[in-house]
Amino acid sequence: MRNWKDSKTFMDKNDLRSQSLDLLRFPLAVVVLVIHTFSTSGFKLQGVSISLADAPVLLEVNHFIDGFLRGQSVPIYFFISGFVFFWGVELTKEKYLQKLKNRVKTLLIPYVIWNTIFVLKAFFLHLPCFSSLFPNLHKVHFDFSLSAILETFWDNSKGILTMPASVDDAASAAIYPADVPLWFIRDLMIVILCTPILYRILNHTRCYFVWMLGGLWFALAYRDFGHAYQLLTAFFFFSWGAYMSVNKKDMMHEFSRFFKASLLLYPLLALLFVWSVHYFPNASDTIKRLNVVAGLFFAYNTSSWLLAHHVCKVSPFLASSSFFIYIAHALICGNCLKLLFSIFRPATDFGMLSIYISAVAATLAMLLLSFYLLRRYTPKLLKAITGRE
Repeated sequence: MRNWKDSKTFMDKNDLRSQSLDLLRFPLAVVVLVIHTFSTSGFKLQGVSISLADAPVLLEVNHFIDGFLRGQSVPIYFFISGFVFFWGVELTKEKYLQKLKNRVKTLLIPYVIWNTIFVLKAFFLHLPCFSSLFPNLHKVHFDFSLSAILETFWDNSKGILTMPASVDDAASAAIYPADVPLWFIRDLMIVILCTPILYRILNHTRCYFVWMLGGLWFALAYRDFGHAYQLLTAFFFFSWGAYMSVNKKDMMHEFSRFFKASLLLYPLLALLFVWSVHYFPNASDTIKRLNVVAGLFFAYNTSSWLLAHHVCKVSPFLASSSFFIYIAHALICGNCLKLLFSIFRPATDFGMLSIYISAVAATLAMLLLSFYLLRRYTPKLLKAITGRE
């Protein structure tokens, strides 16, 4: 039998693991906000294209953001979701149905609400009274039929508004709902429906199934599989986290073994990605996937180290606001960026960079303020739209 001292150590490890995951929630949400504000594709402002081609400093900053941040948060979210879903659980039929019922509240309802908000936003902005404010938007044909609206909840490019695909989208053929970040929620719900099958597979194959998914995730990086590749990302990282829970792997022990390696490899691979974009673009996708895996170890190890050495502690407010920031930021971040550009009209490279940074800060401040006000004055509404207590 485990003695009291061992039990205390075990509880301390559990507490540190839980707090490490909580500490990650807010910075991961901010990373997604930064990625969706900074973009190498530019945007249109009052009919004029704002391009980064003539802003080499800003373009290079974007490449560094791509190397260090892009694609990092969502795989970690999938991994944590898989780990938490199976932690301490023997997945019986009753437990599975109970978890499905809980995920309806925490995933499906917020997914429907926020995509509906985006559809309503498009509808109201398309009203004639807004034609002078959004002239470009009113040149586009919207289809507000029921079938188009429903399609928007799955693939916005074929829904109420058919958008021309960007170069990146054309290459990946990835699909997104109206509220773009919620592709994570959409695909997570698909994976969760398959958890009874995953549970049996992981029990019988142990790590080999995860290795197979990881091999496919790397091997198919240059193939055009569209949504199938998004699902592969979801199944790989969710199954990886699930494998550790199902087989009762100590995450702290397993990840800490690669602490020094992750501190070295994550920034090194990020810098290598930036170099490859300029000189060896054919290798950039492979380097990026290695960087994503290293980033998972780096993020959790850094979080655990900061807590264990009392450098920082979890802020309940910031941790609880993270999901709201994730699902709501796309509603305002683009408009905030365009508003700042229209007000200050930067003429220099560094001026444009300052506008992007200010847009991130302003968006984050507005979201945190909104979350605070909702939690204080309308907690039931906040609970409904986020699926959180």
